[in-house]
Amino acid sequence: MAVNQSDPSSTRVTLSQSDTAILEALVPGYTFISRIFLSYLHIDLAAYLQYFIALALFSICMRYVSEYLTQFFETYLISTAEVRLDDEIFNYIMYWWSRQPHTKHTNRFLAGVRTNGYWSDDEDSDHEESDSEDDEWEGVNGSTTAESFDDYWMRVINRDKYKKLRFTPAQGRHYFWYQGRLLMLDRRYEQTTARWVLNNEKLYLSCLGRDPSILHKLLADAQQKFVERDGGRTIIYRGQRGSSGSTFSWNRCMSRPPRPLDTVILDDTQKQGFLGDIENYLEKGTAAWYAEHGIPYRRGYLLSGPPGTGKSSLCFAVAGKLGLKIYLLNLSSRALDEDNLYSLFSELPRRCILLVEDVDTSEITHSRGPSIFPQSANSKDDDSPPKPGGNSSPDDTGKKNSKEKAEQPGITLSSLLNVLDGVAASEGRILVMTTNHPEKLDDALLRAGRIDMQIEFRLAISEDIEKLYKSIYSVSKEERTRQSSRRENGSRPPSQNGSAKNANGSIEKIGNGHAEEHKPNSVQGRRHELQTRIESLAKDFASLVPSGEFSPAEIQGYLLKHKGHPERAIREVAEWVKEEKEKKRAKKEAEAKLTNKNKS
Repeated sequence: MAVNQSDPSSTRVTLSQSDTAILEALVPGYTFISRIFLSYLHIDLAAYLQYFIALALFSICMRYVSEYLTQFFETYLISTAEVRLDDEIFNYIMYWWSRQPHTKHTNRFLAGVRTNGYWSDDEDSDHEESDSEDDEWEGVNGSTTAESFDDYWMRVINRDKYKKLRFTPAQGRHYFWYQGRLLMLDRRYEQTTARWVLNNEKLYLSCLGRDPSILHKLLADAQQKFVERDGGRTIIYRGQRGSSGSTFSWNRCMSRPPRPLDTVILDDTQKQGFLGDIENYLEKGTAAWYAEHGIPYRRGYLLSGPPGTGKSSLCFAVAGKLGLKIYLLNLSSRALDEDNLYSLFSELPRRCILLVEDVDTSEITHSRGPSIFPQSANSKDDDSPPKPGGNSSPDDTGKKNSKEKAEQPGITLSSLLNVLDGVAASEGRILVMTTNHPEKLDDALLRAGRIDMQIEFRLAISEDIEKLYKSIYSVSKEERTRQSSRRENGSRPPSQNGSAKNANGSIEKIGNGHAEEHKPNSVQGRRHELQTRIESLAKDFASLVPSGEFSPAEIQGYLLKHKGHPERAIREVAEWVKEEKEKKRAKKEAEAKLTNKNKS
């Protein structure tokens, strides 16, 4: 490289052909660009080449130095907590963040109206229900005319048109103060070639210093706020696939107020036996006793009976009384394979109820027919061997069944049995299966150790019918307590014109209420009179409904049609019984004709 320094104003650097070729290879188009600069701007790029190289080297060095300093700073001077989307703590943080005051002033947020794990429609429905009660109470006390249904429904429809907006932190870094400390929340969507895209979203909570105690406090506070939102409600999870191609997981679907156990229509001996057995299983020392005797710490129940007899209701009521979470599993899902089934069972907590409803609808649980081992007298007609002289031989039938089973996706009975009480089966959970046809289930599924107690539900008898009638028309304890507190506060209870609310919120007239304003004690007396009348009315109603012919759900459905008129329900029940019997008779005749047609 030769440098001409005779004239500083016209400094030019002459590069050799090899140097020019190297620059052309490193910077494509260098020769063309240098000629343009030299011709039009009279600037020789070769004269400044050394400065360009120095600047490039400095930039590269600064890049590596900044990365090193950043890594050093984050490693030794910052504490960070990583939270993944597939963990429930992600929902805790999102719920906690959405309730913080600083979220109202942030200029970067993710807005949406869709419900998910940390928001549910139950929360909004509770607010709407309380608002409706307040509106009704204000209408009773503040106006002389009640709101018509059209006006009320128009107001409800207009309110439902606007879904509640929900705000969460947008992608990127967010700085906020918590207990006097500056923290940072970083929400990232990491790009990867993994199959399950949902797991790529992560949260990073960071604070200055090597002491992460402030992060532990924040996470504990978020969990407490999330749990306190539910209160005494029963949380229900469902095993389902998050997105196409992803694995199955337990997703929170709803939370419901606990159902009182006395509202489940069942023999008190069976009801208390079921509850007592679960309490004995969950009490202190039981797990150690099972381990000492070499017995797997598991418990299984089968609730069988006709549809509408309260099998699922009993499970829900017991879960609410004991504060247990319910996990729903559908065995009929074709997308559920053996690996996903094992994954779902491994994620179950130790104290929960695993509910498998209508287990007889899944083909894998059906009886496999008689075996070489001795069995009970109950034979399975559906899976009996083919009769001699049939159109297909046993070999052909076996090949056909094997081919069909190989083509069908989903789980098998063997995998279900292994996950229930196999070597790698989870312990501590309570399995509850419901069925309308226990005779269809395979004996291996019903053996001791998998099903420890079986409760058979019945159709409603006279005693059950009386309980149903009184539960519909009796004033609930909660309503009586609310009305008593309102009277103590000096306000008039919502019982104008001699009306009283029953358990379903409907208005039941007691008598002429024109003189009620002048008789403060008449309301309480008439309520007592109503309770006395309901006792006798319930017996009259039970005498008109045949015992052991209708399910509690059928009778309850009829009573709900007359929820505000207990006497009308008694007058019209005979006609309803006659119609229902005719419908059932016609249905049986149709089924018999279809069966005879298939046999022929």
